[in-house]
Amino acid sequence: MKRSSHYLQSIVLASLLIGFGPTKAQTVAVALPRSSGAVYSQPANLPPKDVLAEEQINRQTDVTVTGKVTGETGDGLPGVTVMLKGTNTGVTTDVDGNYRLNVPNGSGTLVFSYIGYEPQEVPVNNRAAINISLAPDTEALEEVVVIGYGSQKKREVTGAVASVKPEDFNQGAVTDAMQLVQGKVAGLSVTRTNGGDPTSGLEIRLRGTSSLTNSGQAPLIVVDGIPGGSLEAISPDDIASIDILKDGSAAAIYGTRGTNGVILITTKQGKKGAMQVAYSGRAYTESTLRRVEVLSAAEYREMKERLSVTRPDVASSMIDYGASTDWYDEITRTPLSHLHNLSLSGGMENTTYRLSMFYVDHEGILLNSNKEEYRANLNMSQRALNDKLQFTAQLGMANVKQNPVDYNAMRQVVQRNPTEPVYDEDGNLTEFIGAWQYDNPVGILTERVRDDAGSRLFGNLGVNFDLTDEIRVGVLGGLQTYRAQNGYYEPSYSYPQQLANLGGFASRNSEVRTTETLESTIEWMKSFSEHSINLIGGYSFQEFGAEGFNAGNSNFITDDFAYNNIGSGTYLTDGRASMGSFKNESRLVGFFARGAYNFRGRYFLFASVRREGSSKFGANNKWGTFPAVSAGWDITQEDFLSGVPNLNLLKLRAGYGVTGNQGIDPYLSLQRLGASGLFYYNGEFIPGYQPVSNPNPNLKWETKHEYNVGVDWAVLGNRISGTVDWYLRDTRDLLLNYNVPTPPNLFTSTLANVGSLRNTGIELTINAIPVQTEGFQWSVDFNIDHRRNKLLSLSNEFYSLDYRNIGDIGPPGISAWTHQLREGAPLGIIHGLVYEGLTDDGQWIYRDYDPRTGESDDEINIDDRADIGNGIPDYYMGLTNTFKYGNFDLTVMARGMFGHQIINTKRIWHDNPKFLPRNIMRSAMDSQLWDDPDFSSYYVEDGDFVKIDNITLGYNLPLQNKWIKSSRFYLTGNNMFVITGYQGVDPEVAIGGLEPGSDNRFDYPSTRMYTAGINLTF
Repeated sequence: MKRSSHYLQSIVLASLLIGFGPTKAQTVAVALPRSSGAVYSQPANLPPKDVLAEEQINRQTDVTVTGKVTGETGDGLPGVTVMLKGTNTGVTTDVDGNYRLNVPNGSGTLVFSYIGYEPQEVPVNNRAAINISLAPDTEALEEVVVIGYGSQKKREVTGAVASVKPEDFNQGAVTDAMQLVQGKVAGLSVTRTNGGDPTSGLEIRLRGTSSLTNSGQAPLIVVDGIPGGSLEAISPDDIASIDILKDGSAAAIYGTRGTNGVILITTKQGKKGAMQVAYSGRAYTESTLRRVEVLSAAEYREMKERLSVTRPDVASSMIDYGASTDWYDEITRTPLSHLHNLSLSGGMENTTYRLSMFYVDHEGILLNSNKEEYRANLNMSQRALNDKLQFTAQLGMANVKQNPVDYNAMRQVVQRNPTEPVYDEDGNLTEFIGAWQYDNPVGILTERVRDDAGSRLFGNLGVNFDLTDEIRVGVLGGLQTYRAQNGYYEPSYSYPQQLANLGGFASRNSEVRTTETLESTIEWMKSFSEHSINLIGGYSFQEFGAEGFNAGNSNFITDDFAYNNIGSGTYLTDGRASMGSFKNESRLVGFFARGAYNFRGRYFLFASVRREGSSKFGANNKWGTFPAVSAGWDITQEDFLSGVPNLNLLKLRAGYGVTGNQGIDPYLSLQRLGASGLFYYNGEFIPGYQPVSNPNPNLKWETKHEYNVGVDWAVLGNRISGTVDWYLRDTRDLLLNYNVPTPPNLFTSTLANVGSLRNTGIELTINAIPVQTEGFQWSVDFNIDHRRNKLLSLSNEFYSLDYRNIGDIGPPGISAWTHQLREGAPLGIIHGLVYEGLTDDGQWIYRDYDPRTGESDDEINIDDRADIGNGIPDYYMGLTNTFKYGNFDLTVMARGMFGHQIINTKRIWHDNPKFLPRNIMRSAMDSQLWDDPDFSSYYVEDGDFVKIDNITLGYNLPLQNKWIKSSRFYLTGNNMFVITGYQGVDPEVAIGGLEPGSDNRFDYPSTRMYTAGINLTF
């Protein structure tokens, strides 16, 4: 042991000598341990041996440093990271803020870091005791969140507002801004309802469903102050923050469109200084998440052989065509897609700019499914008059070309005979003309041409002028235009045209939508003594226009023109061609005011009101008023909490607000006329017009009255923080079509405001950093929310409705509804017969019980249908774990939905051997069922799931030089794994609308996505 220690000391001494380095060629010998048999050379100009020995002892004397870390109140801070700078040596403070750290040689610098506080560096200098006090990170405390028509310090917010910054955005091949916050915000559900279809969008719901109209359930999108802005014209890389106004008190400033919440998008702006160039690029591919397992050709033949004994009639219909075809493989591919974003930003003393360009070429996993898109945005700002006057300009455009495909191809894949060849001996697609709904899926995707093209253009111009230090006026104007031009062609050799014995079908349609916006405001800000007041008033005007044209024709002499020569079809000459056009306009005018009051930085009051008029509603209800009030109390600023250790924030919030919903088409309150054919008058046939709907001059907004109570908290130096919100929202005057008598009405239904709906819920968000050292950090972001709703009423003194049956499974053979709206019950009810087993010969056994009367009548009919599930989840969860080590970072994000059911419509037909000779699911091979397909609780399954939705491994490349400021490479997997008991392909189905929880037979495959990306800043 002694010898080993002596050897170690010699090595250390030799290392120190090498560090000094000789100044001359003269050297002296230093003897190493005898066992080594080696001699090292030593510079001749070293100090004498005794001096060296003393210096060696001094250099090897460690110092144990102890101390206490306190916060601004003088209390000890637990969990503070104390690191020896430049090393991996470190400790964390105990519950009282004390620490103990061994420092080699008593030299170096200690780095004290704690979430929510500014870090400190203290040299050791052989000191054995170092006590410090950390100061709060004022930048963190003063974080600003965007609210309607302005911003607030996060600590002063009194409503339920969530804010997500770029560092917390989801990564990967993101083309829609809402993908950035998927799973990040309690109460916000962003659902992929169409699998991996590159041409489809997302279903967005905030705190559930607040309307019975399918067109009025999505949150209002506000982009850079323009209500109703389009996310499809903005690159996700251009977004600086996404702020979500969840409750009525926060959203009421947007009045008629705030019922479903408000999502505020703020884009990045240029900064003063030299031009900065940033590039991000991603390449990605996809694979199938799960697929329906149907009989292979060998299993099909095995099934035919088995049934030849038990059911020879069925076996004889199962024709073996001699091939072995995997139809799913035939219509899918391994796609390769890429995405690029380039931005240039900078500015001079008074002028800043930012220009960005975005391009994506996204191939879908299904043949011919693709989307190609260009986007460009320019933001500019000009200041004048000593910064009192500011001009802002924004110009953006987007152009997209895409080929949406017919989801019927997926249905055909599941039912297609696996012994059929894809092509016949002549190389033509195999078709069976006359077979009912039996198309070759390869032909569905490759023979028919569908080209959709669209362009978006928007421009905003704003002016802000500081009249005084306390008064600011502003005007913001914007114009948005969307143009679409779509073409479709079925050639004469396609299955539908052969079936109809026609020479092709072509259609063309175009559409133009415009939105003109003008927003003007005046704001007054005043701080005096312990008071701070902010008042804002404004005027808002928006005009919406839409017009379109469509035409269709059939029976062409050649397929060469496709949809580019519609007039050459013979249906035009004999009057069977189609043609149509439309145009509509509407206006929305509003006046609003808001006041915010802050007393002593601990008491906050917030109130707003909006008076708004819409041309969509009846003559008796053109205008509505939408008030809101909320208050907050930062209890941590009170003296009686000053002695509570490790408590950084405890704030109570409460609010009430009224918002509206105008998600209906224009003119529904008026007497509308439509074509009624021809009538003979004065020797000629004249087109006639007649009413097409009942007028309703009392038509008005749905109004939502919402109460919200919340608590914001943070402890341990903001190392653990969170938010809890409880809400109750009553939506009144629900819009719904009601049956009415004729006469006096001309038609049997009228759109009217009648019902009421209640939503309640609780939301929890927790952000924590369990581990933080100088080299490693682990952070956790968790959110969960619980939602419930109840349809309080569907009737009043004029209109009566106890329940309404809605939804359907579809042909063949099933015409009954799937869902039911009913007073006193929640939305989303799945309604059907209750399965109780099978007879000995495989026939259905259903429960014979009328839930309304409580009686049985020995007959199974529609009266025996009952509530057998609900398609709306009770719980929504998001969990993100982020690990950082040196230049590496790893993020794992999971999402989940729980407490709901799904109708597995694929099983209704294909998990039934009686569906033969059409192909069936593999699970049906041993089924005892032998009855016609039917809908019942047998096919309603629990839809609970957890998805590992985003895994990203990143590395910050050490490429910094005079050209490259920062660089990062990363790999991302999206939609990687699903944990569920659901037997279908993907439990993530539509949860909005009035028929949630239906897993359609016609769906695009759900896919995993693998991305490699790089971010460069020059």
